[in-house]
Amino acid sequence: MKKMITIHSFKGGTGKTQLSVNIATILAKKGKKVALFDLDLRAPTLHEVFNPKKVKCYINDVLSGNIEINDCMIDVSEKIGEKNKLYVCFANSSTEAIREMISRKRKWEIEALKKLLIIRKKLLEEMNFDYIIIDTSPGIIYLSINAVVAADLPILVTTLDESDVNGTNKIVRDLYKVFEKKPMIIVNKVLNTSEEKMKLLDELRKESEIIGILPCFCEIGIMKRSSIFVIEKPQHQFTKMLEDIVNKII
Repeated sequence: MKKMITIHSFKGGTGKTQLSVNIATILAKKGKKVALFDLDLRAPTLHEVFNPKKVKCYINDVLSGNIEINDCMIDVSEKIGEKNKLYVCFANSSTEAIREMISRKRKWEIEALKKLLIIRKKLLEEMNFDYIIIDTSPGIIYLSINAVVAADLPILVTTLDESDVNGTNKIVRDLYKVFEKKPMIIVNKVLNTSEEKMKLLDELRKESEIIGILPCFCEIGIMKRSSIFVIEKPQHQFTKMLEDIVNKII
């Protein structure tokens, strides 16, 4: 089944973008045609991973109604050793563009939701994509809410920091349930499984389905931003655990 998937978090530093990139890569390696969007317009980072050349337009332009989505999709399949399977729509990382996005009014946000729904229809129904993966801004900002509303499957990434767990559950109750969305949870960067941490996991399970618990691996932290872990280390335990998560998503 074709899906638009948002990958969201209560706060930054959870590894949300890294998971977005690696999940999109695994799906593409499975033969799926995947579109990956950088919708974290306040702190875009996908350009650091893929180092695109000659980007002519950005998701910012599409949401503002200035250009069509197909004109902004860049084929990055070569980076993962595939052909015509992974495409990225980058966000404008210039200071001016970020400042402009922060100053956007509510009316623009409403129009952006309409654009997201049009993009979903065009890519999944007309351009034959199997999955759209959206890396969102953390927290409750309008554009992230729009992405959650437009998604077939929202995924929330959290650590087992107490404030992160509490914030994640609050987002589920105050945002996701309001829009009748049932998120899947990925718990990332787990340092230990003490009794205290197990209680936090139980708190998460009361609100949502946990589809993956990922330990904190030093190898991930020291890797260059431009590296894609599941490509660099296909036999690593982290890669295998992500593949299990992707199978649950499928």
